[in-house]
Amino acid sequence: MEELNRDTLFSASEWLRYTRHLQLPQVGAEGQGKLKNARVLIVGAGGLGCPVSLYLAAAGVGSIIVVDGDIVDVTNLQRQILFNTQQIGEGKAESARQVLMALNPEIEVIAIAEYLSGENASTLVASADLVIDCTDNFSARYLINDICQQQQKPWIFAAIDQFSGQCSLFSSETGCFRCLFPVPPSAMGDCNSAGVLGVLPGMLGTIQANEALKYLVGQSVPLKGVLLVVDALELSFKKIAINRDPECVSCGSGTANTSDQWSEKTCSSEPLDHRAVTVEQFESLRKRANYIVIDVRTDAERAAFNLGGKHIPLTRLAESLASIDPEKTLLCYCQSGLRSLQAAELIASLGITSQSLDGGISAWLKQMPL
Repeated sequence: MEELNRDTLFSASEWLRYTRHLQLPQVGAEGQGKLKNARVLIVGAGGLGCPVSLYLAAAGVGSIIVVDGDIVDVTNLQRQILFNTQQIGEGKAESARQVLMALNPEIEVIAIAEYLSGENASTLVASADLVIDCTDNFSARYLINDICQQQQKPWIFAAIDQFSGQCSLFSSETGCFRCLFPVPPSAMGDCNSAGVLGVLPGMLGTIQANEALKYLVGQSVPLKGVLLVVDALELSFKKIAINRDPECVSCGSGTANTSDQWSEKTCSSEPLDHRAVTVEQFESLRKRANYIVIDVRTDAERAAFNLGGKHIPLTRLAESLASIDPEKTLLCYCQSGLRSLQAAELIASLGITSQSLDGGISAWLKQMPL
């Protein structure tokens, strides 16, 4: 039998693994070879990063860099499909690497157990052919945008909130993220407060992966310079063209120092305000006679689970304070600490001493023995 030619781009196992791609005229051997030689930086291994990394690994993207300094938390498991209960407390980046390598040992996965920052962003972006933003805050997105603009690297943005999401691909040929959002939207809650339908990051992450694969194999990318708006409640999709702003400080003639317009911002357990108290302080204070605990959530939330105390929803708080002893300190709580802080500020404006459980019931459940 004639000796087989072993000088090939793909091994026999790779050729078999990627059969369904190889059968696609739009991908084929040439496109699959481009995927094998591609290097993609995924910033964030959360709700978006999980489906993105899974699909890119399965598709045969040769080198995937996963950057995330967070650890797996039980509240992640409702949507972050890379992880399981046994991985709670482990670093997300390394946990992701292990899962992806188990899925496809033919590729390289590099775990960076850090948050993206001014110190590491330039080097990480320079090492990649494509950057995929799977973060949850505007500071990181502005940083990604500015570094990618400087290095002329394409990047794919996505964001999710409750039942809606957005996605776009930015490049040196299009308007940039700062053209779309010159300043962060003002009414943004923290990354734990708004909630999100578990399947939504899967939808948007899959769209990101779809656009990434098409870009890498050289196919047309409909979201290049176009913002896709997804409404999961109505199951509606809308596209909006992104126009370049000639005065943009990142891609236009604006002269502002873009490096001063972002800062690291991650979900934090530090008190948001001088009125915020930790879980330990809450447990101590609630036992004192001069404190009154108030649950400011909705009736449905109260009925589902509560930490005791009086129940006065935030929407009815102002009209109900007349029945509260003004000599007492009101200790408010909600699910994430955002509404209770608003309640504490409202109460304080009326001359009554008030405090708020920082992180809300979510923080209490993580720290108190169940």
